[in-house]
Order: sequence, then structure tokens, then C-alpha cells
Amino acid sequence: MNFIVVGVIAPLAYFLLRLVIKSLVQNFILNLNRKSNVAEVKECQNCGVFKPVKELKKVNDSFQCLDKCSNE
Repeated sequence: MNFIVVGVIAPLAYFLLRLVIKSLVQNFILNLNRKSNVAEVKECQNCGVFKPVKELKKVNDSFQCLDKCSNE
């Protein structure tokens, strides 16, 4: 009887509990990322200044300032 409890039921309970806790933690982290007010920033390839993506345009797989660059 002890073999069944220790060898079968305990490992199953451990992995099920681990699966539940892991999914709860992952959902918590995803919700934090969704509610974050942090803007995504990229570097302008012309002037090297980091700006929010809204202020940049994508040209040939690189980002450039929409308005005048800082080095102009």
C-alpha cells in the first residue's frame, strides 16, 4: 500500500499541482504585461536616438525618425 501512495499518487499529485501553479503564474505575468503603460522604443538608424515606435517609420527593416533627426 505504501508503494502505491509514495510511488504513484505522490508523483501524480506533485506534477498536477506544479502544472496548476505554473499556469497561474504565467497568466499573472501575461496580465501584468498587457496592463503595462510602458511604450516600446526603438533606435533611429540615422541619429541613434531611442524613441517610441509611434514616432518612427520603418524603412528597409530599420527604423528612422518621422520628423527631423537629432543629428540634422
